[in-house]
Amino acid sequence: MAFKFRLNLITQLGVSVLIALLFGHMIPEFYRSIFYTISVQIQEILIFFLPFIIFSYLFACLINFENNIIVFLLSVLAFVVISNFLSLLYAYELGLGCFSFMKIVNAEIPASGLQSFGCFKLPKIPNNYALISGIVIGSIFFYFKNKTAMKVSAFLKKGADFFLKRMFIPIVPLFIFGFMVKMAGDGILAHTLQAYAPVFIAAILAQIVYICLMFGIAARFRFRVWKTYIRNSLPMAVTGFSTMSSAATMPLLLDSAEKNTNHSPVVRAYIPAAVNVHHIGDGIVLPIVMMATLLTFGMSVPDFSLYLKFCLYYVVLKFGAAGVPGGGVMVMMPILQELMGFDPTMQGFIMGLYMLFDPFITVTNVMCNGAAAVGFAHIFGKKA
Repeated sequence: MAFKFRLNLITQLGVSVLIALLFGHMIPEFYRSIFYTISVQIQEILIFFLPFIIFSYLFACLINFENNIIVFLLSVLAFVVISNFLSLLYAYELGLGCFSFMKIVNAEIPASGLQSFGCFKLPKIPNNYALISGIVIGSIFFYFKNKTAMKVSAFLKKGADFFLKRMFIPIVPLFIFGFMVKMAGDGILAHTLQAYAPVFIAAILAQIVYICLMFGIAARFRFRVWKTYIRNSLPMAVTGFSTMSSAATMPLLLDSAEKNTNHSPVVRAYIPAAVNVHHIGDGIVLPIVMMATLLTFGMSVPDFSLYLKFCLYYVVLKFGAAGVPGGGVMVMMPILQELMGFDPTMQGFIMGLYMLFDPFITVTNVMCNGAAAVGFAHIFGKKA
């Protein structure tokens, strides 16, 4: 019997970073340039397809809303937007606090760092066009549903899923490796991992605090009820950590939420509507790794007015984010480039850091959705 040995994505990413960190500077410059060129070309392809992905997911999300629960869905929509926004504000204050206690030493980036051999440039469609058209067309067919539009939305979503899950996600370790090798050779990678380890630990602790707070609110701060809610939710947390997919945890999320609400039917409506758009973990981690990346590359943390603009883009683009590892940061790449000045190296770097956090992000996402489901059951259904 043949024995198949296969590493999961997070292990592959960890191995990629470890190899780049330990041996990246030993790889001859020619081969480092090859790896970097491959990464730049993959990024070019991703940016080309990203508007189609955003449109497909937004269109499919909006057209599949059900008219008979419009008030409930509008409530979910308002809650998701406000909750995601609050998590961003929480992360901003946390990031400012953590970085203010650290002595920031910028990485010494060589003026003539590693260069790629060039890549095949593809035409770009502004993501704003995809965002607006997805919302407008999805809203129109939400009110005027027809079978053809439903089939088209399903086809587009299937195509977007295929590109991300079958084409992009399998090569993410290679994609990350090229940027990591460049940064290792330029002396950036080791600097960041050493300098910002306390901040990354703080980000994980911040997620734990947020989870406990949300379940505390759902339990109305009754300790025994809070403990029961947490215990019932642990299986989905473990599943989320290992799969890095909120969608993959949905059966366990439904099961735990029903246990926590005495099988309220409300949770069966809330969870499918919110599981792919209510992402507290992303809202906490993304701003922190964004700040770490900016400081590493000698740039400053954004002021509140600029960060507020980033937040507004974020809460809207979350409805077009793909439910795959790294989907939360992929959809924000053009915004990071336009608002924060991220170049290709910085984009590759933040994706690598973000995806190393992905198991913790997914745990926070599903746990907070479990707590929110209980809250909606209190409001719209029978008491838990």
